[in-house]
Amino acid sequence: MTTRKAVFYTFAFFLFVLIVPQLCAQNDSNMSPSEAAIARKKFVDYSKQFIGKPYVSGGIGPNSFDCSGLIFTVSRESIGKQLPRTTKAIYNYCENVDAKEREAGDLVFFKTTASGEVSHVGIYIGSSQFIHSVSDGPNTGVIVSSLKENYWKSHYFCTKRFLPASNSDLLADADKKSGSASAEKTSSSGSSVISTQKMVRSSGDSFLKSLVLDASISLDWSFFTPEYFRLNSRGFDTMIHARYAGTSLQPGLGSCLRYDAGTGNFQLPIVLSLTVNEFFRVFAGPVISIGQASQPGNSDVKIENSFFPGIIGVCLSTPSVKVGKTLISLVQDIHYTVFNDTDGSALSFGKSITTGLVFATGVRVTLPLKNVL
Repeated sequence: MTTRKAVFYTFAFFLFVLIVPQLCAQNDSNMSPSEAAIARKKFVDYSKQFIGKPYVSGGIGPNSFDCSGLIFTVSRESIGKQLPRTTKAIYNYCENVDAKEREAGDLVFFKTTASGEVSHVGIYIGSSQFIHSVSDGPNTGVIVSSLKENYWKSHYFCTKRFLPASNSDLLADADKKSGSASAEKTSSSGSSVISTQKMVRSSGDSFLKSLVLDASISLDWSFFTPEYFRLNSRGFDTMIHARYAGTSLQPGLGSCLRYDAGTGNFQLPIVLSLTVNEFFRVFAGPVISIGQASQPGNSDVKIENSFFPGIIGVCLSTPSVKVGKTLISLVQDIHYTVFNDTDGSALSFGKSITTGLVFATGVRVTLPLKNVL
């Protein structure tokens, strides 16, 4: 095996080791709408048995709970889903959902402290009501409250979910709003069924609303060249990326324009990606090279990009900050690009690493397509 392939596959194995535990934890990625409806009902019904239990900071039951402890225990015990332990971690783990698409089994988050950060969470059970564990106020412990109450209405922040949408409530609402007698037909038994055309349209709308678009711009850098060890500017890159957020493991496709100041050429990676959660994404794909590349630190030594294997990498991001309908986060990208000698032979191990391993630090702006439609 050539050096460049050894480096590429070693890095691929490293990413595989990182991602496997995440894949094992995602047990609802292929959940159908009907299965999601059952899981949501189990989740909500199980939570109701704890109504009246007292609030205790750090409590995870069964005799006392804090707000996130209730979510943590109910999810684990009712549907076998292991969520993070704290309110902020649960908030970061879950995906955003518009209030108009909220359904029983989603989580509602509140900002109740002077810090302005998310500090409280409850389980939405329908009809504007939610179950939560409260530390202060006229009623404490595990209680049922309404989003229409003045206090909770004024401190409400957002709705998120960790279970897929069941679509049952959404379709029912759509039927009521459209008054679509023409989209329904009555069977011989007198029952109504949704037409095939409507089901296809609903499925298409659901797919589009699960698409998430993001764009990023980054400054590239590295620690070394073949001749010396120091911080080096490696240019910049911009990426446009789309992913399907309808599953826990989210497939995506992206295209990048990168100017590599180290090699002195432009590169156009086209990447396939898997987004495991808000903070972790892996990607790989071919690279189209524009212009003659040279060895970093020595422009007289010419090299060239490999089309395939091209690039493989991992992208880490901070928790997102919501600005209007968009989410903004800082990103740290670590990628390895394969380079060869001009005759097609592999570079030495040291030159492969110092030329191909690059870090990119930047900003990502994310916009769910449903906010555009």
